[in-house]
Amino acid sequence: MRGEFPARRCAMAVALVVVMSNAGCAPHLVGPARTRDDFQRKAKTTAQKALSSVETVRLMAETAGRGDSFGPYTGITISEQEDSLNDVQGDFDSIQPPDHASDEVRAELDALLHDAMDHIAAVRVAARRGVLVGLDHVAAPLTTDSAALNSFLESVS
Repeated sequence: MRGEFPARRCAMAVALVVVMSNAGCAPHLVGPARTRDDFQRKAKTTAQKALSSVETVRLMAETAGRGDSFGPYTGITISEQEDSLNDVQGDFDSIQPPDHASDEVRAELDALLHDAMDHIAAVRVAARRGVLVGLDHVAAPLTTDSAALNSFLESVS
């Protein structure tokens, strides 16, 4: 009985180490695109995620612009969406387009993501500076970004 306790303890320690080491591993959510269709699906997923970030920032800016949101919450929410969009763009940029037609899709979506990043950054800066009233005006270019991402989504469907 006495010999079982250290063996159990060792087994639990090993299991804990395995679990903890795997918890720190973040899977890369985007894999290779071997075909044009696969690349377009990945581009579509990227555009959908980007659109979600853009719309969340627009909503937050409208809410803050009406005086219905606290400054710190507004700043943090917008910053998190900016980080999310940055991650989405990084994942998409890591995919090598399989052909020349996919190069064009990539260039188009990259331009849309770049514009959205710039506009979200402007909203974040204004929010962090405490400019809540009128934040919806700072976020106005996001309306164009949203429409462009929706148009892109329709073109790759």
